[in-house]
Amino acid sequence: MGRRKTQHEHENHERWLVSYADFITLLFAFFVVMYSISSVNEGKYKVLSKTLVAAFTGQPTRPLPLEAADGSGGQPRLVQLPPLPTAGTQSGGGEQARQALHRRLAQIAQSLAAGLAAQIRQGQVQVRLTPLGVVIDIHDNVLFASGSAQLGGGAQQVLSQVSGVLARLPYQFQVNGYTDDKPIHNAEFASNWELSTMRALSVLNMLVGQGVAPQQLVAAGYGQYHPVDSNATPEGRAANRRVSIVIVSPDQPTGSVRGTVIAPPGASASAAPPAPSPDTPTS
Repeated sequence: MGRRKTQHEHENHERWLVSYADFITLLFAFFVVMYSISSVNEGKYKVLSKTLVAAFTGQPTRPLPLEAADGSGGQPRLVQLPPLPTAGTQSGGGEQARQALHRRLAQIAQSLAAGLAAQIRQGQVQVRLTPLGVVIDIHDNVLFASGSAQLGGGAQQVLSQVSGVLARLPYQFQVNGYTDDKPIHNAEFASNWELSTMRALSVLNMLVGQGVAPQQLVAAGYGQYHPVDSNATPEGRAANRRVSIVIVSPDQPTGSVRGTVIAPPGASASAAPPAPSPDTPTS
């Protein structure tokens, strides 16, 4: 015979607490999720939505720089980005270099003016600081006889003062000859072009003899076509008859830069020195 139960098993009347606890836990989790969704930054959702639209439609959108969310759920604010550096700010070092060069050229001009003080007081020489560089204008009567390209006795003293400064400088020098508009035609010179050019060469040769490096020198004749005064008066014509020695500023372009030859169709181009501008003298 089977064994008969002598004691009834105890029935648990509190099992409903387990289900109730599970329900409370799920309800708590539900409210936590709802709260977290309600505090998300709406602006980030908009950005995310636009990004997803652009990704699926192939239409790029412009990104906006956003600040980090502050947890308040407000709209994101645009970040004030610093302005990009401009060409002026980037070239600050170049501007300082130009100012230093200008001061250096001004010192050279003052040194020349001090050495040529006697001739400047007599109106025979003028020292100028120009965008091209330092210009020393010497009137023709200090250097030459009328209609001649042979240096006279007074040229040695003036040019020695100039060459003493030039010989210590690493710059390029231009020796330019000028005349007035009075035509010249004799056995030696057929035009003012020839006279102005030969006068510039005579001054150049003396500067070389006084120690100026020849590779730093160039000579040119301008004739009567670049006057500094009116040729209607004797004083104006005297001012136009001159030889100018120019200490060329280093920031000016030089003729040593090679350019590109423009060849006709079908021909090849090669590197060659560029053609000088009308105001650039050639040796």
